[in-house]
Amino acid sequence: MTSLVKGLSRTFFSADSRNAMAAEPTDDRNTTIATRKKCRHRAEASTKKCGECMTERSTRRRYRWRIILGLVLPYAVSSLDVTIVASALPWIAADFDRVSQLNWIVAAFNLTAAAFIPFWGQTADVFGRHVAIQGCMIMAIVGGAVCTGAPTSAWGLLLFGRAVQGIGCAGMNVVVRAIVADRVSLQEDAKNWSIFSVVAGLAFGVGPIIGGYLTSTSWRWCFGITLPVGVLGCVVVWFVLRPRLATVDIGGQILCMLGFGLFILALTWAGATFSWASPAVLVPLIIGLVTIALFTWWQRAMAPGRVLARKLPRQQAMIPWEVLRNRDIGLLFFTSAASGMAMYSVLYFCVLYFTLVKQLASEEAGRTLLLFVPGIGVGVLMAIFMCNTYPRQTWHPIMAGAVIQVASIGVMPWAMWHERDGVVYGMLALAGVGVGIRFVPVPLHGMGYFPQRIAAVISLMEVSDPFGGTLGLTIMTTVFNNVAGLGAEEDRDFAALSHADPAALSAATERARAGIAWAFVAILPFMVLCFLASALLGNVYVAADGAGEDERENVVYEGVFLWARVRGEKIDRNSDRVRITRRGTHGDGSELPRTEPEPAEMGEVGR
Repeated sequence: MTSLVKGLSRTFFSADSRNAMAAEPTDDRNTTIATRKKCRHRAEASTKKCGECMTERSTRRRYRWRIILGLVLPYAVSSLDVTIVASALPWIAADFDRVSQLNWIVAAFNLTAAAFIPFWGQTADVFGRHVAIQGCMIMAIVGGAVCTGAPTSAWGLLLFGRAVQGIGCAGMNVVVRAIVADRVSLQEDAKNWSIFSVVAGLAFGVGPIIGGYLTSTSWRWCFGITLPVGVLGCVVVWFVLRPRLATVDIGGQILCMLGFGLFILALTWAGATFSWASPAVLVPLIIGLVTIALFTWWQRAMAPGRVLARKLPRQQAMIPWEVLRNRDIGLLFFTSAASGMAMYSVLYFCVLYFTLVKQLASEEAGRTLLLFVPGIGVGVLMAIFMCNTYPRQTWHPIMAGAVIQVASIGVMPWAMWHERDGVVYGMLALAGVGVGIRFVPVPLHGMGYFPQRIAAVISLMEVSDPFGGTLGLTIMTTVFNNVAGLGAEEDRDFAALSHADPAALSAATERARAGIAWAFVAILPFMVLCFLASALLGNVYVAADGAGEDERENVVYEGVFLWARVRGEKIDRNSDRVRITRRGTHGDGSELPRTEPEPAEMGEVGR
């Protein structure tokens, strides 16, 4: 515990920000030893502090807090919008008389969120961070307003509002992540993003609790409460960022939105609205997969020297081919999708368990998710320590998250089937740890491989969460509906269900319990595959304070890191599978030198 506290102290409070009167190194005669330090501004080491380095550190610190204070509000709103309706789902669906289609309230949000994330990533690069984040915040506000005012006779209008909300929140996630990563080293980015990870974790966990209490008054407050906060966020962001202009990959945008949109639409319809074998599911599913394949071909053809790059020389690929074809990026996408499955399954189906099986009111059901919050907090703190203090690598927290997810999702159906509520609470907290510990290292890992393709990497990682969440909820909802038979007329009034005669209540509870337990079993294979995918990842080493060329170089092991350790392979900068990547600029905007460090300066990586 002491080492964790010390590590967090070193993470957020660098040496230059501590007490200037701290003791200097001394010898055995208690005589101060003058330490000679090197920096990129001086040819030789000196005992004097570098004024330019001190100015840069001060600038970085001011920049960090300006970004954090300016963006934490809209980011919290976007995270809150994901889960605030979790406790209200059964009640909203019952009011609209669409209980069997309650997954649409989540799916409409996730469908557009997944489809538009790459769009916002390139929009942020092309038109500037300010234009992008203002646009997505306005979309989220409009979507929330539509949901708030949707009459109970207009199910489609509610879903339209959720879809617009999804477009806006997708943009906030990717643009905020890109802004935080701009102009800073991998280590500085880890520090900054740790704060946003804590905010997201709190919002994810507190959302269902707030939603539960609001639902006891009216579920419409779940959408309306974020409107004034969103407007305030627009005003705050106005003073943080400035706009700029460039060019868009129009073909890639259209293919990406169409492909992912149709694919997720098919998953949403499958099982709950139409059978898996119906044309309504098969047609968008097949067209979506073909379109995604065309999108992949398009991005390959946009690579330098290829056919579309020659025909459209001014356009930039939406997601560069070098990123799409990278093995680790593909594995990260799958592991993030599995993490999205785990998070959405816990947040939504645990509420169903406490509502349908334990017969709790909406606010009480939401309150049961409170343990998810400290779980996420513990996971984020572990990730901060592992990325910034020891071992300062990304593989370990990613792998730890995969192991924790297998354990928590694996035990959950047993605990729910036997109604072991204490174990359910424990698995809620453990699942939170598994989700939280991946918030920081997953994007760091991708950005370590492609430090000059930040927006593209972030876009892919952000797509994976709603994509995985939608796929997981579709599978779980299909299994749940088939086993529990939810949607029968007598099962739709959740408030009246607890007052039904004992025989009817027992039968409904038994069906719901079996349906929820089997729903968790259905996604367990994906958690196992996530573990295997994590085991095949490479590794990114986060430079320590003062290490590397202004801390802007990243050391990447491109092989299978676990296999290298099993074989006892020595991993250093001279290894065949080690690559040095660079951000391209210093914090002040000046270009980094393109030469590689001298071999004599390279010790074993990570030491």
